[in-house]
Amino acid sequence: MLRPKKKHDSHADDAVTPPDPLALIAAQSAGKAIVAGMLATLMLCILWTAITVATGRIFPWFSIVLGAIVGRVVRRYGQGLDYRFPLIAAILVCTGALLGNLMIAIPSTTEELDASAWQVVRGLTWRSFEIFFDEVITAVEYIYAGFAAALAVFYSRRRLQREEEFALRTMQGSDVR
Repeated sequence: MLRPKKKHDSHADDAVTPPDPLALIAAQSAGKAIVAGMLATLMLCILWTAITVATGRIFPWFSIVLGAIVGRVVRRYGQGLDYRFPLIAAILVCTGALLGNLMIAIPSTTEELDASAWQVVRGLTWRSFEIFFDEVITAVEYIYAGFAAALAVFYSRRRLQREEEFALRTMQGSDVR
């Protein structure tokens, strides 16, 4: 009596074909995930540097934005289902967070030394990186990079529909691989 009317035919679900789990596995591409993630990381680091130079302020929370966007890029282009894709996203984001901080340090160094950015980059030595990691990178940057990596891991795996998840689980249970 209180049940709403059925708005669909009971035979409509029979026409839907189940998803192919082998096609889902074949759609994965670690190479595409790495290339797209690296491009996104580089573009976001350049944007981070441009915003910092334009405003004169450092935004350490931008690494969180980096994590969310790179995680989604890895998901979109990698179509990953296994552990490799969260690992790729985490490595890219941690590297990107440190690279972004290095790219932010270059314009401030050019102002202090009255040199061009190219001269500063050419003058980098191993000792420069030791000083950078000892004096410029603080615990805050590592904490932000860790949270950004966790966010990238969360967003990097492919989201499956119920039918796709069921097809993969039943295939793995039958050892068809």
